[in-house]
Amino acid sequence: MLISPKLMKKKRNEMRLLGAVQISGASFFVYKKRNGKISLKSGKEEKEQKAVVKRMLGLNPTIAKLLERYKIKPKIDIKTLKELSSGHMNDTCRVAMGIFSALSANLKKDISEKTIKEASMLHDWGKILIPSKVLNKPAKLNSKEREIMNMHSTLGYELLKTQGINEETLDLVKYHHQNLKHSGYPAINAEDHIQDIGVQIISTADKYSALREARVYRRRLTKIESLLILYKEVLEGKIHKDIYKALFEYASKYDKAA
Repeated sequence: MLISPKLMKKKRNEMRLLGAVQISGASFFVYKKRNGKISLKSGKEEKEQKAVVKRMLGLNPTIAKLLERYKIKPKIDIKTLKELSSGHMNDTCRVAMGIFSALSANLKKDISEKTIKEASMLHDWGKILIPSKVLNKPAKLNSKEREIMNMHSTLGYELLKTQGINEETLDLVKYHHQNLKHSGYPAINAEDHIQDIGVQIISTADKYSALREARVYRRRLTKIESLLILYKEVLEGKIHKDIYKALFEYASKYDKAA
């Protein structure tokens, strides 16, 4: 069977997501074409990235089943990807790397710097499938909306696992809303062995970054307010005291805003 030159060109140009990198304070997604060429894309490069996500959806039927549960159509929100890559995911990476660098060698030994960097920039990838009316609701979410929002970490995991991303990074994406008491989401199964220190780094960096941002439903919190909220979670046994200490050290040195 003859394949048209147009189709051959399209196949050569197909990309898969390898991971993410941060260069000079900006985040980029790393893609590889079928011909082996590596390219970096920011969240602004819409057309090609939309095609990649469509292929992710086609490769994993579990994603459609998750969305069907709440009658959600698999619509790709590239606007969210742009905002995340230039803002929250980028900032979470900075905070996570600050926490990692301030940890003792003993706590660092079971998790790699590369894994922390990638997972922190990819952790909210699943939000590109969360309906905008839920993601940007300017009020408290109801119970059903909260369930939909909480799917984003599992959706991110299911999307990214079609791309050959390493298992450690995938686990951190999936469980970045877990805590030391394992009372977060999604629920941890008996056969799951999550990397608590890695999860703690991403989770704490994500929370701190979110608190320091203005959201549609609240003002931007100050550094002191944000640290006090997270210290309460240390007292509740949800955040490792050494992870919090590393965050405090990072924030004291590098977070100069009020």
